[in-house]
Amino acid sequence: MRRPSIAVVIPAYNAEEFIAASLKAVLSQTRPPDEVIVVDDGSTDSTLDELQRFRHETRILAQSNRGAGGAYTRGFAAASTHYVARCDADDVWEPTKLERQVGALSEHPSIDIAFSGAVNFGAADLPAGEVLWDRPPDKGLLEPRRFARHMYRYCFICASTAIVRRSLFERLGGFVTHHPCEDYDYWLRALKVGATFFYDPSILVRYRRHPGSVTSDLLRMYRATYQVHAWHVDLVDDRRLVREVLAQDRYRIAQWLFENGHPRRARRAFVASFRLGPAVRELGWALALCAPERHQRQIVERLTTLKHALCGVTVAPSID
Repeated sequence: MRRPSIAVVIPAYNAEEFIAASLKAVLSQTRPPDEVIVVDDGSTDSTLDELQRFRHETRILAQSNRGAGGAYTRGFAAASTHYVARCDADDVWEPTKLERQVGALSEHPSIDIAFSGAVNFGAADLPAGEVLWDRPPDKGLLEPRRFARHMYRYCFICASTAIVRRSLFERLGGFVTHHPCEDYDYWLRALKVGATFFYDPSILVRYRRHPGSVTSDLLRMYRATYQVHAWHVDLVDDRRLVREVLAQDRYRIAQWLFENGHPRRARRAFVASFRLGPAVRELGWALALCAPERHQRQIVERLTTLKHALCGVTVAPSID
């Protein structure tokens, strides 16, 4: 394959604090991108003023707010390269990211989507040292059916590490608008049509976590993940796996609702989880939440302590 051309698309919504750092990292790559497209997604802060500093090195598009999915769709459609790389406006690439990934694309022309390792940074609640993005069990060219099973359980792709063949985008269409898991939905859609994925475990992106990031709203993320899983129940030929994943999603939602003061809604969610994948865990929670509200937390803490005791783990009582 001839040297693949690469465009970088960066969606920016009220990104005045971080956009300069992201752009500097993209523009200083050891293998420079062939094109950099920034889509201002209806920002109401000084993002456009920040972007003017880079107007000679980037192509700036503006639109009314459509969420990250809508901005990525606009940028991908505007690109004229073989591949398009995603980069969120608050993430930072390592200097050799494109060099390593273009090398992989040249060596394996069949790649439709390449992604890499990433590390979380920026959030005050992160422990000291590197906090790695979860990694898939394999690397290099990924076997489609095996990878689909792993991806249905969990999204292993940090979106800002991904490079997508533009003809695949033309085939699949745009990203879902105003959805916090638009990237996860896209990867599963790509797996359905037989796209070839490649994983490089090298840390090529620093994924910034901060109070304004999408992932800071846990309940919204849990619900969106459940919705994506529900959309793609036909991805894997394993009904038990599908029910297990959907039940786990409902369980996380129920836990959040209880821990944040919504016991009645939590009980309904636990019952829904139990119906999807009957387990002692869900049944115990549902029964505990049938008790008077003033006793519920004490019952849950006792159940949690009992669970850890049965597992041979000694911990202070807490919500599991």
